[in-house]
Amino acid sequence: MKQFFYLLAVSSALLAGCNGGGSFKKGEKGMEYKIVSEGTGNKLQNGNFFEIQYVQTYKDAGASKDTVLMDSRKTANPIQIMDSASMPGSYYKIFNQLKKGDSVIVKQSVDSLMSGGQNFPPFIKKGGSLIAYYKIVSIYTTKEAADSANKLQMEMARTKDSLNALVQLKKDDKTLADYLASKNIKAQKSPKGVYVEILQEGTGEKVTDSVGVKMKYTGKSLEGKPFDSNVDSQFHHTELLSVLMSAPRVIPGWVEGLKMLSKGTKARFYIPSSLGYGEQGRAPQIAPNENLVFDVEVVDVTSQKQAQAEEMAQQQKAMEQQMQMQQMQQKMRSQQQQPPANK
Repeated sequence: MKQFFYLLAVSSALLAGCNGGGSFKKGEKGMEYKIVSEGTGNKLQNGNFFEIQYVQTYKDAGASKDTVLMDSRKTANPIQIMDSASMPGSYYKIFNQLKKGDSVIVKQSVDSLMSGGQNFPPFIKKGGSLIAYYKIVSIYTTKEAADSANKLQMEMARTKDSLNALVQLKKDDKTLADYLASKNIKAQKSPKGVYVEILQEGTGEKVTDSVGVKMKYTGKSLEGKPFDSNVDSQFHHTELLSVLMSAPRVIPGWVEGLKMLSKGTKARFYIPSSLGYGEQGRAPQIAPNENLVFDVEVVDVTSQKQAQAEEMAQQQKAMEQQMQMQQMQQKMRSQQQQPPANK
């Protein structure tokens, strides 16, 4: 619960009923809120579960429009528990005034949140405001009823994801097809929509689901700006990447493209966003719904057993590097906290 409200408090189409009249009340820690009461029945009580619909927006100082940051209608409404022990107190005091069908608008200034030590992405600046619109869709008095509602929300989310991906894939395909045509690039389209341009044909073993692939790669935006590479030393990892094709830990577009290659092939993948990092992107390098380009080379095709061993070694190395980084950061924090030596 803390994580859910923290995300809404720092990351926010208005919900039906949220444009009602009335003034804002002062909440805790610089919050302002306005309840639009349209519901019936009992108010939320400690121990109840509730389905909540939300939209969160950010408004820059002087801007005429809000930027939508999060919208549960595009994913799924979370089912939460009304718990004074785990829910931030400022939100608990607001939500225990609500009934099923009620809405509430919560405003917070970026300045007050920053003064409390919270960090923000670069586009959120001082002087701006975060505005969240909540609506209590349903209230459940038992965990069984809440679990049943949550299962339904997850099923609806999967359906929405599939439909959104199909719509986005159609848009991406047109963008990529137009781009290739404008550059006079000849590329073969995979069954799921990856365009593969063969730069140098390989003569070795074909890539299948039952092998491992050792490869070089460079990832770029459609405009040609690189964001990752194991060829370019500026990205600080030049070892070959091992991919286990039966259980790949890479984006779906790579899997599609690699199946069209063989050992020794150099190729360029044009990957639609839905087969890349999707609507979430990978900040700050990859924007939501961004199409990507990868230059790849299949250096070797190995057995599944060898690929499994190499992937485990890569994971172990990554964990060790992460631990070293954490230890270094902890040491730096410890040094910063030490009092200055007496002169």
